Amino acid sequence: MKNLILSSVLVLIASSTAQAQEAVQWRVEDGGNGHWYDATSEVFPTFWSAQSYAVVLGGHLVTLTSSAENEFVALLAPGEFILGGYQDLTAPDYAEPSGGWRWVTNEAWAFTAWNSYWVDEPNNGGHPGVEGEHYLMWWRFSGDPWRARWNDGNCGLDSDPLNLPALIEWSADCNNDGIVDYGQILQGQLVDADANGVPDVCEVDPCPGDITNGGTVDATDLSIVLAAWGTTGQGEFQADIDNSGLVDGGDLALVLGGWGPCPQ
Repeated sequence: MKNLILSSVLVLIASSTAQAQEAVQWRVEDGGNGHWYDATSEVFPTFWSAQSYAVVLGGHLVTLTSSAENEFVALLAPGEFILGGYQDLTAPDYAEPSGGWRWVTNEAWAFTAWNSYWVDEPNNGGHPGVEGEHYLMWWRFSGDPWRARWNDGNCGLDSDPLNLPALIEWSADCNNDGIVDYGQILQGQLVDADANGVPDVCEVDPCPGDITNGGTVDATDLSIVLAAWGTTGQGEFQADIDNSGLVDGGDLALVLGGWGPCPQ
């Protein structure tokens, strides 16, 4: 699975520049949040390969936290797409089919738009030989642009890949100027020489070991690295701090080397 995810991302990086030019902003003056959105033409075998691709572009899989946002993004996506929601099987509130759902951004899971058009979702329906349905997909019925409803999708295992396009959202404002960085990059206001969706002025992280963004590198960050050891580090928190593709000694060194309060 790990090799499948990494190879998929590497193949798709080449098309990232062309993809980026198609993004649409939900403008604040139109009642939006200023974020940028795009529907990919590429398809992804797994949820996490889609999320990895979104991160490469400086964004994340879309998180739909209101009815208005759901309706706005519906206009961009005439079909089935991977969304940024997943079921955390280790969460205290995990239960099938509707417990333990999380957004990749760790935003509150409050608004939902589960499909009830012809079958009630989520239902953890699964497929033969697949462990269950733990990732969020979008069903949009033809002829009705507002019937954009959610479905819990299969896991995207090697034997049963998702092979669906994804919805990407850009929301980061790393320089805290009140404007989403991605739009400023597109407009030439901020330089992004490596075309990774992150302004060059924001590339240096003064506290990379603070995985939880709590302001301190502590035992929680250490436990996340140790729990993800030997994996790609994808999950609620990104444990592959140095982006090497594997959680290993390099990530551990960043945690131990930055132990204590982060620089202000």
